[in-house]
Amino acid sequence: MPTHSPRFNLEPRMIERYLTNQGWSVSTTKSNLRRIYFPDSIDSLPVEVFLNYEKSSFSRDVELAITTISEFYEKHPTDVVAEIRALAYDIISSRIPDEYVRNETIQLKIASEYIDKMRSLLAVSATTELVGERSFKRTLKEATDYSETCRFGHTFRGSFGFQIESPLGLNNSPDLFDDTAERPFGRTVIERMVRGMLALKKATLADDPGIIIHESSDLSANMCDALVALIEDVGVAKIDMTVRFSPEWNTAFSSRMAEISLEERHVDILKTASKALRVDDPPRPASIVGRVKRLESEGNPADLLQEGAKREIEVSWVNEEDLLIHVKLTLSPESYLDAVDAHKEGKPVMAEGTLVKSGRTWRLDELKQFRVLA
Repeated sequence: MPTHSPRFNLEPRMIERYLTNQGWSVSTTKSNLRRIYFPDSIDSLPVEVFLNYEKSSFSRDVELAITTISEFYEKHPTDVVAEIRALAYDIISSRIPDEYVRNETIQLKIASEYIDKMRSLLAVSATTELVGERSFKRTLKEATDYSETCRFGHTFRGSFGFQIESPLGLNNSPDLFDDTAERPFGRTVIERMVRGMLALKKATLADDPGIIIHESSDLSANMCDALVALIEDVGVAKIDMTVRFSPEWNTAFSSRMAEISLEERHVDILKTASKALRVDDPPRPASIVGRVKRLESEGNPADLLQEGAKREIEVSWVNEEDLLIHVKLTLSPESYLDAVDAHKEGKPVMAEGTLVKSGRTWRLDELKQFRVLA
């Protein structure tokens, strides 16, 4: 007997579309239920499901339909639900290498960094699609909104992996394969990501960042930076990705599935391409205020005043454009001690100097002033 479960949170019309795509027939009963059946012949009784479009998607008829379909096709109900939901989404499945998996689990840091960096990649890819520029300073609100509508799906069985669903909706055009039909924004974003990562693969094999820098790669400097962050910050040697395009909408690719990967060996070529694509702001005087995010000393931890040891901190600062950036500063032994105390007590610090950006890194050089604020 099926149970009342949120995993069956599906619109009835998605179930109908899934079944009619596989040759099932549809009729309407006198009580206004949708009867979907297969086959309809004299020699055999039809397999049938009934759906009430006026009920909640958690309703019993949806659960019964999923149970019937899973038994008919001999598939697990979870897999059936995933296939039905995939009609309205493009699916990105990412697989983590087995060496990072212990008892079918991974470190929480890997999971949280992956979700955060994938959200950033989706947002900057969407901004690139909207503005058509190879470099930009700000991620557009519309792009961020799109990334927030993407769903984090269940990890899939087998090796440990993540699933991200980019929303499309169903294609209600009379001709599902009408090339003139306007495709959803989410589809164009995912296609851009795939084209960019295929260009990255080609550039790596040829050891030629010019392939990425070329206009046809579809990668922006911001996308290159986001891919670098995904590799470096998640902290795994390789992430294999499979992108499955919903059959509801046409795609520019010859196949509805693309397999791509991100590896540590891609980092250098991505950084080179990002630097070539980006026009960084020139160094400028700046005064920053924020809290100390990170402390690092190359000297003896027991002797913070040791001469010759490099002492660096990172300050979280909201700049003039209301963007949060992390700025690195190299400090004198005395100022470093002040920064340690500020970090312990949660106090903000203020620094004045020359603000410089190189790739993804911000620095405040030629310090004129550093102090802890009350």
